[in-house]
Amino acid sequence: MAPNSPETQPQVAYPPAPPRTLDKRLSPTDRDDLIAAFNTGTTQKTLAAKYGISTRSIKRLVHGFSNRPQATRNRLTTSQRDAIIHTYATTGIPQAQLARDYGVDVSTIKRILREARST
Repeated sequence: MAPNSPETQPQVAYPPAPPRTLDKRLSPTDRDDLIAAFNTGTTQKTLAAKYGISTRSIKRLVHGFSNRPQATRNRLTTSQRDAIIHTYATTGIPQAQLARDYGVDVSTIKRILREARST
């Protein structure tokens, strides 16, 4: 017999319990409190320990609910994207300057320009 074969594994007294959904582990009030705490900057690790769930569960729970300022502060509108493309094509302003002007990272400007070239 192989060392890790099923025949050599010790028997367990109870079979593993089926996973429970977040809805069964957290009340609606707990979910709201958790999301509010996440949005004010509490770490996922701290929240996971407090509510007895994994950090992955925290990520799944708050996905789409985050309203942290840094998550939306630098979002560009369609008109801003068009202006970036037009300005870069007509004036040749460096990408770094466009990034400073619009308050975004240079990689964002590069991505916008790359997407414009591909369409």
